[in-house]
Amino acid sequence: MNVAMEFHDSEVSSVEGDADVLCIRFSAACVHRSAGTPGVDSGAGYAQALELRLTNPAWAGKPSECIGRLSDGRIHVDGQLLALVPVPYANKGDVSLVVQFANGAELSALAKGVTVQQVGEPRYVESFSC
Repeated sequence: MNVAMEFHDSEVSSVEGDADVLCIRFSAACVHRSAGTPGVDSGAGYAQALELRLTNPAWAGKPSECIGRLSDGRIHVDGQLLALVPVPYANKGDVSLVVQFANGAELSALAKGVTVQQVGEPRYVESFSC
C-alpha cells in the first residue's frame, strides 16, 4: 500500500523548534492510501497522527499561533515540489516548506533534511474509489 499526506485540511497540534530540529506534529493529517498513486488512483482517505521533522532549520512564524487546520501548504525537496508527501519519508536534501493556517498564521522554513513518520493508528475517513 502506498501512503502520502496532503497539507490542505490537515490539523496541526504543535510546532516546536530549535537550531537542530523543527518538529511539526499533526494530530490529524489528511492521508491518502492506494495500491496505485495516492491522491490519483482509487484508495481511501484517513486521518493520521504524524510528525514532520526538519533538520538544521531556519524558520519564521510564531509556534504558539501555528496550530489548527491548514488552509494550504507546499514543500520542495532538492528543488522538486512534492504535491503529496510520502509516508514514511526521509531525505537529506535542501528543503523549503511553507504552510498556511486557517487562523491566518504562516510558518516557513529552509532546512537540510526532512523526515515524516506515522504516530499511532490511522482513522478511516472516506473512500476514493471510482
